[in-house]
Amino acid sequence: MIECPVWGPIGPKDLSGGTKTLILMYKDKKHIFNATNCGDNCAKWILKIAEKQDLTICLQHNMDFGEDDFEAVMLNDNRHSYNMRELLDAVFDLESE
Repeated sequence: MIECPVWGPIGPKDLSGGTKTLILMYKDKKHIFNATNCGDNCAKWILKIAEKQDLTICLQHNMDFGEDDFEAVMLNDNRHSYNMRELLDAVFDLESE
C-alpha cells in the first residue's frame, strides 16, 4: 500500500499504467520500458529519471517533453535530439522513409 496524505492508502491495482511504468523506470536500470503506456503528464518525470540514470524507452506516440532542452538518442538510427523540435524532426524523417 502507498500512503497518500490526501486520499489515504492506495493499492497497486489502483495506480495508473503510467505511474507503474515510472516506478519501474526509477527502480530498474536494466530494461527497456514501454513509455507508450504513459501520457504527456509522465514526460517531465521521464526526463527527471533520465537526468540521474541512462534510460531506454519504447515510445509509439509523440510525447510532449516540453520546451526545455534535453538529450535523446533514437536507437533506430543513432540520431541525437536536444529539444522537442529536433525530436519531432527526427520522428517525421523516420516515418517518411
